[in-house]
This record gives sequence, structure tokens and C-alpha cells, in this order.
Amino acid sequence: MLVLENHRKASLSSLVKENLQLYFRKNDLKGGDPIPTEAELAEGLGVSRTAVREGLKSLESLGIIDVKPGIGRFLKNFNFDSILDNLTYSIEMDVRDFRDILEVRIALESSFIGDYIHNYTESQLAELENIIAEMEKLDAQGCSEEAMIQIHTRFHLALYKDHGNQLLLNLIKIFSTVQRTVSVLNHYRIQDMRKFIDLHVRIISAIRSRDAEVARAALIAHFDEPRLWKAESRSSAIRP
Repeated sequence: MLVLENHRKASLSSLVKENLQLYFRKNDLKGGDPIPTEAELAEGLGVSRTAVREGLKSLESLGIIDVKPGIGRFLKNFNFDSILDNLTYSIEMDVRDFRDILEVRIALESSFIGDYIHNYTESQLAELENIIAEMEKLDAQGCSEEAMIQIHTRFHLALYKDHGNQLLLNLIKIFSTVQRTVSVLNHYRIQDMRKFIDLHVRIISAIRSRDAEVARAALIAHFDEPRLWKAESRSSAIRP
């Protein structure tokens, strides 16, 4: 009975949250506009003030509402930052999520690198090559997995930082956070570091040649090892 009551409470809370957002849109509220009082919202939605208060708190935690003490609640201007911040914490860092995120990452990056292949400058390529040199140095020193993931993230951010798409950069950071967490929790390690680094060199070489297909192929190939790992992990998890 307690489980049923908790489920009903959670369902009501989600419904109120959704209806609050719909209310804002229907009433054409924009970023910076004051939000009606709890009493007005409760009457308009046909729910209790307590339910409204909980819904508003949920929207505040998502970065949709801004609370100014002593003044009131205001609708925030839309931005991706709060959505992405919450996404990182809402993902259940398991192998299945890692698989899904990896597939999305590969699709996004292989598309962007091909579209941008003719726009890379010599200074961008030099920056990428410097990062590769750091990878080589870390490998020679027997670096930790986390250190390599961090420098690997820098490489991918450098690949796309001049595209002008901040959302892509933020997503790459999230992908890296998930990978780092899964690596720690599931003891994943790069097995062939030499091949891993060489594939990054191949990516840069393809960019220099302005060969979009080779660049895409190298980029996809450098994800082969984690893709194989997550497939094996999935198989062992479902094996009777």
C-alpha cells in the first residue's frame, strides 16, 4: 500500500510539473517574467498549493525557475546549461547507458568532422598534434586511465571548438564524464594504447588531406575498443 501511495504521489508530482510548464507556454510567459502565486496556480490547475509548491521546486532544480528571496519566482531564459548539468546526474551510469551514449557520440562526431573537414586551420591542426604529443608522453610514463581520458577529452574538444556549436562541446564533456565514471565502476581500461594513439594520428592525417571519409572511418575505429567492451559486458550480464 505504501508503494502504491508513493507511486501515486510521484505520478501527481510529475503531472503537476508538466502542467506548470504547459501553463507557462499557454500564458506566453517569457524569460524574466514573474510567475503567478501558488494560490493562482493551484486554482488554475485544479490542484493543491502543496502540489504546486513541489512542482515549482522541481522546476527550480532543473534551472527553469529562478527564485529571488523577498521578491518572488521568475521564469528563466532558456539555455542548455542547466539541462546538461541535470542530464549528467540523471544518467544511471551502467553499461547499457554507456552503450547508448557511445552510439550517439559516434553519430554526432562523425557527422561534424565530415562537415567541417575543409575548415580546419594550421593552428588548429598544430594544437591537435600537441595534444597527441602529450598522449605519447603520458603513455611512456605509464599514466592512469583517468589522465588519458582527460587528455582524450581535450583532443575532441579541440576538434570541434571552432565549429561554433557549444551544445556539441557540452555533450562531449558529458560523454567523458560518463566514460570516466563507468571506467571506475566497471574497471574498464584501454587495452591497446599504441593503437589508440595511432588512430588519433590517423584522424589528424585525414584532416590534413581533407578526406572526410577517412577521417570518419578513423574516428569510428578509435571507438571500436570501448564498443567491443560494452558489447561483451552486456553479454556477460545477460548470460544465464
